[in-house]
Amino acid sequence: MRAFPSRATCAALSLALAAACASNAPPRLPPVTAEPTRLATAGKFVWVDLVTEDVAAARSFYGELFGWTFRGGDRYTEVLHQGQPIAGIVEAASGVGGARWVGNLSVADVDRAADFVREHGGVVAREPVDAPERGRLALVRDPEGALLLLLQSSSGDPPDAEPATGSWLWRELWTHDIAAATAFYTQLAGYEADLVELQGQSYPVLNAGGAPRAGLVAAPPEVHPQWLPYVRVADAEALATRAGELGARVVVRDANTAILVDPVGAPIGIQVWHTAQTGAAR
Repeated sequence: MRAFPSRATCAALSLALAAACASNAPPRLPPVTAEPTRLATAGKFVWVDLVTEDVAAARSFYGELFGWTFRGGDRYTEVLHQGQPIAGIVEAASGVGGARWVGNLSVADVDRAADFVREHGGVVAREPVDAPERGRLALVRDPEGALLLLLQSSSGDPPDAEPATGSWLWRELWTHDIAAATAFYTQLAGYEADLVELQGQSYPVLNAGGAPRAGLVAAPPEVHPQWLPYVRVADAEALATRAGELGARVVVRDANTAILVDPVGAPIGIQVWHTAQTGAAR
């Protein structure tokens, strides 16, 4: 059984998001910070967008599961947690199939980063473009096809803070070649790679700006390489059960972590994380 969307679905979703970011009649993309900052942390994930053709189903599921609220609509919906924007939902054209959470990665120079992706075996699905409130952005797929949006935020990057329960906690790259992916991303975003001992195993971590930003996981052959976002929760077992009741598919589950495929087809992780933990939050 395939846990995540197929390569064909990922390609279709990248085209859908590229179309949404196109300069001809693009949706309004809000800034990634509620208040402007002067921060720029290359290698930090500063925003995330859900691309789906069923916005109503996504709103219903995440509103019930995490208590998220929403504003706006039409082609772009903002997701709020405790009154603060944390994500967006991009409406894809009917027939795309599946869905995907797409992380926005802060880079020092979007044009240069897009050129690097292209020169090192990746694909630039949407050439760099200016979105007035969001900043300069480009949609890319890495050499294995993992989708991500490169961003120079016009409002600055959000400051580092401990994530609240119900907000974004962590990112993992599920890859078929950890060594190649590590080399690619350390050059793309200036990461420093490290190994953290986790449950008796070495867990590769990408660090930037003095903090861990993402981990890498060896994906099974049937899973298409992709970036997986995690939400911090107080009780992963209870939330996984509730997600199943709301129509999600639970593909990984233990006492502190679960990976779900939501009712619109987007993979997402949930995890319990204690303040005393150090290193990678996983």
